[in-house]
Amino acid sequence: MKYWIALLCFINIGFAADSFPSITAKDGRLLYADGSAVNLFGVNFQPMLSWEHGARMHNQGVLMPLKAQDLKQVADSSFDQIQRLGAEIIRIHLHPADFTDAKGNLTKTIWLDMLDYTISQAQNRGLYIYLTLLNHLDHDGTQFPYDRKSFAAKYTRDQWMLHHEAIAATKRYISQLLNRRNPYNGLLYKGHAALAVLEPINEPAYQQFEKWQLDNQDGTRDQFDQWMYTNTKNYIDKMVSLLRAEGMTQPVVWNCGWARLITKNRAAFRGISESNVDAVSFCLYPGQSDLKVPFWENPENLSDRNYLPYIEQCSDNEDWLGWLRSDAFKGKAKLVYEYETFCNQSAYLYPAMAEFYRSVGAQIATQWTYGLTAYVEYLGGSHVFNLKTTPRKAASFMVAKQQFKDVPTTYSYESRSSAVLHEGHLIYSGWSDNDDWTLSVLGKDRKSPLTLTGVGNSPFVNYEGSGLYFIESNKNDGLRLTILPDIEFIRPHWKEVHNGKPVVKLDSSNTHRFELTLPDFVDTCWIYRKEGWRWKFIERVNGDIRFDAQPGEYLIEKTPTRIKRKVLDEGWGN
Repeated sequence: MKYWIALLCFINIGFAADSFPSITAKDGRLLYADGSAVNLFGVNFQPMLSWEHGARMHNQGVLMPLKAQDLKQVADSSFDQIQRLGAEIIRIHLHPADFTDAKGNLTKTIWLDMLDYTISQAQNRGLYIYLTLLNHLDHDGTQFPYDRKSFAAKYTRDQWMLHHEAIAATKRYISQLLNRRNPYNGLLYKGHAALAVLEPINEPAYQQFEKWQLDNQDGTRDQFDQWMYTNTKNYIDKMVSLLRAEGMTQPVVWNCGWARLITKNRAAFRGISESNVDAVSFCLYPGQSDLKVPFWENPENLSDRNYLPYIEQCSDNEDWLGWLRSDAFKGKAKLVYEYETFCNQSAYLYPAMAEFYRSVGAQIATQWTYGLTAYVEYLGGSHVFNLKTTPRKAASFMVAKQQFKDVPTTYSYESRSSAVLHEGHLIYSGWSDNDDWTLSVLGKDRKSPLTLTGVGNSPFVNYEGSGLYFIESNKNDGLRLTILPDIEFIRPHWKEVHNGKPVVKLDSSNTHRFELTLPDFVDTCWIYRKEGWRWKFIERVNGDIRFDAQPGEYLIEKTPTRIKRKVLDEGWGN
């Protein structure tokens, strides 16, 4: 038995290593083993956080009572969706209070089990992992609460980098986690080939001058700046040394937060720039600063505001995010740890944001956060994103991925939409009737795309349903059509609702006319709809494809040549 376990582990490790080229940093760039540049686009994904259950499920009556197997099924179905979106990497920011004690020792909890499961599944599915080791999200929900005596909860965020006991507990926790053997695949955490980058802290806090003066009454501003520079640099270097001593070769990332954070923390940022860390990360939330604090108590619908000028300001102003281009940070690789269109369901911003990310050299970007399948119909507020419940944003995410790959895309505030055609693959989150828009996306020849992902109408599709649809080539020169359910926000999407009532309605019963016009796909076709495990014949069409469709899966197949004459002569399919 031991022989077979060892053999299976060997096969698993070999397969994982082949599937995930190692990533290192050199001269401010993330590189694969063959020297090519890293470029990974994905989402924050967090079924292992007690906060995710407490803030988004428990208070809605979802997954109550909570069972680990149910949460694993939610993780699996959510994994399916993010892979459908084309995610290449997931970011996991850990909440150590979910599974550590006051000294930083690991404790067995449902959340540690879910972390094991999520990491193993990500590797099995070929998804890289961006792992952030320390964060704290306070909440009162869930039947499996976090340990309030854990070091991560006991010490405030600014004490994590200052208090000796907090630092010692952090080191102990990181060491134990990296040397933990994952029961789902037999690998040590440090042995998972899917680990792409490591980030010590999510949004670290820095002590401010006024607070420092309370303990240093004779201290000057210059003395404080020198202290802050030294303390920040030394802490980061200690974390880098700890990870290297554990044998970790992945790039280490320091989280630099949001636009304008540098203005109050210049000495800390100088320490970051001169530290041994390989990379820095930043976030972008257009609209967040337009809401009164706290934003969750003062929501507004920001979908009709134009945030393209905001992105330009972030890019051009060194005190916003322009510092990313400065000489001081030239030697650090760049990542986007979080981003979102705040209280905003328009579908033009994602590619505009991706274009900015690439302009400052970002090589990894992860949206915050993907709405898990268990609760998405109840999800409202500042961050609402899911394949089914936000179809236009989902399509825009796929457009943005192409922009992040340096493929030019088309987007506009006026249309609230975006689109891209690349190597025969057309994606759009809406379509403008403007001729310039069509020319920009399709070019002059307007050839039939090989695949098509979209919402609503376009030069190739007329569909009045509100769900996302996918058209892909299939065997026998046919097509496979997948239509997702209609969606309707029955409560304001920008408001958090925690009363167990749905915010969005998904409807798979509506019927809409589906019309597909592909100049390169004109023939007699048979249309089938999948019902259970059977394909039910719907109708036969000639020329353009027109039929009444409900959400679901369809096959559109050309009639085989050898029976085409018999079909036409005898009227099969009528």
